[in-house]
Amino acid sequence: MNWIVLIIAVVLTAGYITYIALDMGLRPLTEAEQEKAPGDFITVTGGRLHYRWDGPATGPVVVMVHGFSTPHFIFEQNVSALTSQGYRVLRYDHFGRGWSDRPRTAYTVDFYDTTLMELLDGLNITEPVGLVGLSMGGPIVAEFAGRHPDRVNAVFLFVPAGLDVAGGDDLAAKIVRLPGIGDLMWRIVGRGMLLGDPQYDETGLAEENRLVGDIRIQMDYRGYLDSLLSTLRNTPMTSRTETYRQLAATGMPVAAVFGADDPTVLPSSADKLRDLVPEAAIHMLDDADHGLNYKRQDASNPLLADFFRPKNEPAS
Repeated sequence: MNWIVLIIAVVLTAGYITYIALDMGLRPLTEAEQEKAPGDFITVTGGRLHYRWDGPATGPVVVMVHGFSTPHFIFEQNVSALTSQGYRVLRYDHFGRGWSDRPRTAYTVDFYDTTLMELLDGLNITEPVGLVGLSMGGPIVAEFAGRHPDRVNAVFLFVPAGLDVAGGDDLAAKIVRLPGIGDLMWRIVGRGMLLGDPQYDETGLAEENRLVGDIRIQMDYRGYLDSLLSTLRNTPMTSRTETYRQLAATGMPVAAVFGADDPTVLPSSADKLRDLVPEAAIHMLDDADHGLNYKRQDASNPLLADFFRPKNEPAS
């Protein structure tokens, strides 16, 4: 019995040392490091939040909300579809991603909702805004619109999560949600899993259709993987039917674009969203995967532009 206890103690100690060692190999994201960021910062409840503006200062505001792991630059190829029509586009990095702080907290649905509200209030944006959500950003903006319909006038969704998402309940997902062993396993394999995501396979893509920005930079700072793990544990990526029902109840314009070859947000999500938000304009792009907003900007940007086109202008 003593040998069993000793073996368990050794394993636990080795795991703890590995966990700490992997963390110590990363840099802290200090304010000096944040000076490298392309935008500005605002202090809200969670800490310093990185954001940036594009477009005319007096234009109506559209806020673009990114997904689980790739920061604000994932929208780089989409911004001009809005600014060319006179919109002022606001992008920001979720806490834990990009150049924003990495608070040690529970990354819950409420946390993401509060962050967006405090960003709007902190920037004195009082008029209703358009919202664009990508992947995990989809249920974030849908939830926000459902809770605060007076602050939103339209919602556009790129490959929105919240319905049929691959891998959410497989064995690996269940393991990383476990306290202790999940933290260690995620810290060991998380970076490799993220970099191996098929979305980042850009083989054969023209330069203008490739991701603008290096997703690895944010990974070099302490707290990135921790924030993603907390999100996995506290923000549901599936079974968000009530979120989308509340969005439908607002009556505001909604559109969504899905990819027929998306291995992450499964194409079956389109039919489910159509049932939940019957008035939404649902589009399915052939030969498009989870990165369709930039890989297939030729097809996705016209849909984005037409959705937000001022009512007195003809559709393209």
